[in-house]
Amino acid sequence: MSRRLLSAILLLALLTTMCGCNRALFPESNKDKTQFDSYDMIRHGPKITEQPNEYGLPEPAIRNRLGRHRR
Repeated sequence: MSRRLLSAILLLALLTTMCGCNRALFPESNKDKTQFDSYDMIRHGPKITEQPNEYGLPEPAIRNRLGRHRR
């Protein structure tokens, strides 16, 4: 009886670990964080996070991020 119970528990553990390796139901990579982020995206366009400096290398776009929204 204990061998049957152990086999059932092992099978159940194996099935749950195999089912847990699927893709996420709601991936976070293509989703805005809040409703305000989606509003800003629609209203003001994508956020500019980097801009090239005078040598062509990317640097953080501090002035664009901290300044007023584009109108």
